Amino acid sequence: MNIYKLEDISELPFDTAVTVGMFDGVHVGHRHILKMLGRVSAEQGLRAVVVTFDCHPRQVLNAESAASFRVNTNEERYRLLEECGVAEVVEVHFSVETAQLSACEFFERVLLRRLRCKALVLGYDNMFGNRQRNDFDRLPALAESRGVNVTVDTPLRVDGVEVSSTQVRKALQRGDVHHAATLLGYPYRLWGTVVKGRQVGRTLGFPTANVCLDDSTKVVPAPGVYAVRVLGIENTKMKDESCRTVDCQRRLAGMANFGGQPTFGLEKTVFEVNIFDYDGDLYGSVLTVEFVDRIRDVCRFDGVEHLVRQLEEDRRTAMEKLKVEN
Repeated sequence: MNIYKLEDISELPFDTAVTVGMFDGVHVGHRHILKMLGRVSAEQGLRAVVVTFDCHPRQVLNAESAASFRVNTNEERYRLLEECGVAEVVEVHFSVETAQLSACEFFERVLLRRLRCKALVLGYDNMFGNRQRNDFDRLPALAESRGVNVTVDTPLRVDGVEVSSTQVRKALQRGDVHHAATLLGYPYRLWGTVVKGRQVGRTLGFPTANVCLDDSTKVVPAPGVYAVRVLGIENTKMKDESCRTVDCQRRLAGMANFGGQPTFGLEKTVFEVNIFDYDGDLYGSVLTVEFVDRIRDVCRFDGVEHLVRQLEEDRRTAMEKLKVEN
């Protein structure tokens, strides 16, 4: 996949069919738009180009509200776009200056002049440009007057819900990781470095890897106990980057606690992963954890024995949920 930075482009050497968006999540609705883009570009003999931004607008315009907000990092987003068959991406640096452009100005200055846009594909809820100078409604007529064909996608519904990045975030924030996966088309993932914890789980017969999340901008699920898979164990103990190893061949079953530890009087949120039937030193490694389904709320138990009985039940439940996913 070719990724062009807009600042490096004076004018592309080919005519394009373009769609514009953040594509956070690259969910099933986005995939529908990308298929339409591919169809339009093929029909009109154009190169399909996805125009996106190097950061979410909220990170620039309202940084405080951007914490734990993104569904994808840029690396994830571009990998998912490539998996969808996208061959050309133009990355726009989103700045305060960029935010001042209205939709029609962005179309004229960027899409038309620099990207040689001949066809424009818009999502049903697609909107870009300055909201205070909102002229998005004028965009289709302006595009047609410049000889650019405009195609508007229809809403895609899953389980009666119009798919959007907002709906994905809401599902994750209420802990419904199964519904989020349905909207995304793939299970949601977090990753982080294994650090030393209190090592209480080991004394209970449920050793856990205490994961410190490596990206604080990604959405985190609601507190709870989850059935999970560990997709990769990256060994970061080697000083030489070339010596790092990633075990991606095995999909390891497990369960995770995301939240506090009220039985021990601890409210601080932790991310503990118990990998079933795994015996190895994980300290310093990076785990990629895939959320499959939610098991229960985080609860306070009347003593360690009660907690252990519940953990045994959680393991059985997780195994059943993971068996269904196989």
